[in-house]
Amino acid sequence: MMAQSFSLYQLLVPLFAVLMIAKAVSQFLRRRRTLRELVVLSAIWSGVSLVAVFPDFSMHWLSKLTGIKSGFYALIFFTLVVLVYGFLQLLIKMEDNERTLTELVRKIALTELSSKTKTTVNTEKISKS
Repeated sequence: MMAQSFSLYQLLVPLFAVLMIAKAVSQFLRRRRTLRELVVLSAIWSGVSLVAVFPDFSMHWLSKLTGIKSGFYALIFFTLVVLVYGFLQLLIKMEDNERTLTELVRKIALTELSSKTKTTVNTEKISKS
């Protein structure tokens, strides 16, 4: 049985992935990441590691999963789907933030207007006295 030789990237990519997962865990423990973000990041980096260590198996499995004959094209397709999904999630989050900011600005403006109106009314009452 012949030992499989590893390329440099097959050693470096999993090492980098472990560091990225450790960073995500550290951020989770410091409450800078949610559990959902930790799970997603861990899954992504684990997947990247598997593709790096077992490229032939990964490409074969991905092509069977997607129904695309070429593993490379299946990887490109899968990557595009993930990127589009991520982009849409960011867009939704951005719109939510804009809506929240608009509501906050309106509340602040109404509060300031209300306090100015009260001050004006009180000043008029004092000057009439």
